[in-house]
Order: sequence, then C-alpha cells, then structure tokens
Amino acid sequence: MSDQISSETPEATSSSPEVQQERRLTQDQDAYFNAQFDAAALYVEPGSANCTVRKDEMLVATVGSGVLLAIYDPELKVGAMGYVMLPDAVLEHFPFLEQADQDLVFKAFEPIEKCIGELKRRGAAKNRIRIRLFGGSSEGDDPEERGLKNTVFVQEYIFRKGLQVLNADIGGPFIRRVHFFPATGRAVQRLLKRKDDFDSLHLTESDYNKKITIDT
Repeated sequence: MSDQISSETPEATSSSPEVQQERRLTQDQDAYFNAQFDAAALYVEPGSANCTVRKDEMLVATVGSGVLLAIYDPELKVGAMGYVMLPDAVLEHFPFLEQADQDLVFKAFEPIEKCIGELKRRGAAKNRIRIRLFGGSSEGDDPEERGLKNTVFVQEYIFRKGLQVLNADIGGPFIRRVHFFPATGRAVQRLLKRKDDFDSLHLTESDYNKKITIDT
C-alpha cells in the first residue's frame, strides 16, 4: 500500500452568471473529476460507511470538520470508508469522551465499527489493517474548534481499538473531497475552497447533527 496521498486543487472559477448557470446545469467539476478515474463513484455521507473490492468502483466523500477513515487490508485488497462526525452534544464534553451520552457516542462511531466489521467478515487481520484519516478542518471562524475535537476523539477511539493510523491529512482552512480505491489502497484528495462547496457541506453537516441527536 502506497503511503502517498495525491492532492489536487481545482482552478479558480469565474463567478459570472454564465459560469454559475453552467455549473448548476451540468455539475461539471464533479463529473469531470470522477470521469478521470474510470470508476463508478459510491458516495459516503456523514455517519455512514461503505466497502467494496471492485477495481471499477471508488468510494467518494466530501469532509470538513468531520473525520473520514480510509481502511484497507493490503493482502486481501479490500477496503472501506467511514465518515465520522461527532454531534455537538458529544463535542461539548471534550476532552472527556466518557462523560458524553454513551448511546450517542456509540451511534457516532458506528461507521468505524461497520468498516472494521466488514473487513474482518471478509477475512482481514487486525495487524494488517491500515487506516488513513482525512478532514478535521478549521473552516472559517469556528470558536468551537469542531475539527480539532473530532480528530482527537477519533484518534482516541482508534487507539482504544488497538489499531494504528498509517498517515493522516488533517486540519487546514479548506474542505476535502476524497476518492479512495479499496482494491489498490490508493487515495486522491481534492481541496475545495469555493463558497458554494462550504455552504453545501455545512448544510449536510447541520442536517446530520440534528438527525443523529433526535434519533438517539
């Protein structure tokens, strides 16, 4: 498994009405970027996980203050992606995870359990599991430091599971779109800095924060 994580930053785009209309109609950037890999995109949303062994499939997620895990067994060539975003009701107890509602903690970390469980079900060995982390960004003015708190709690949880992180790309004032290829362990991240990208992700994160709190 290569330790290298490729990064690409999209070129600045015009804010003219013509360009905005084109983006709305075609969603050209995402479609073009995905098409370069000749693989079907399986999207992973906050609080979810997915696994595949197919070479013609990639796992894709856009992450901000949450933490994305790309998990891989290099011998079996199987991998999974999990998207952890702890709700404010858990983050407010930072750094004491044990003081938070444990039902809520269990629900928030469920993507990690699903990833590890699926890999083990397919025969993965604990000592072979490789983990990469993405996200934990400090987007704009965030006095709550959600990115930092998410990262610390996720790393603590992984340590308690007896697993190790191979490498991580964490922090920074931008959001990341990560393309992970479980059949090879390759990961490519694209750094997003447009206001539209931030607004869309914030809406997704806010909806998830409300949903997980209500459902638990």
